[in-house]
Amino acid sequence: MIRIETHQTESHLTFRIAGKLCGASVRALEDCWKAAHLSPPALEEAVDLSDVSSIDKAGWCLLRHMHRDGVRFSAKGLAGQTVLDELTGKDELPCKEERR
Repeated sequence: MIRIETHQTESHLTFRIAGKLCGASVRALEDCWKAAHLSPPALEEAVDLSDVSSIDKAGWCLLRHMHRDGVRFSAKGLAGQTVLDELTGKDELPCKEERR
């Protein structure tokens, strides 16, 4: 199960994710992110991963795709920092399916 909260200001849109970023939850986050791209004006996007409890391979692929598209990430605590280090590291694991 996942909870996706959105917080919007004049220039920023932040997705706050809580729960497991696995299975159908990955698609839910992707749908929210894509919908944000369709709504003008273009906003700086961020994702807060502080309350994510686990991430499957599809979740990692989506997060890497979002990172390549300029989305900023934040997380609290040691586990959160480990996720950020893995996500923004140069040695990315290949994804079977590249998202567009």
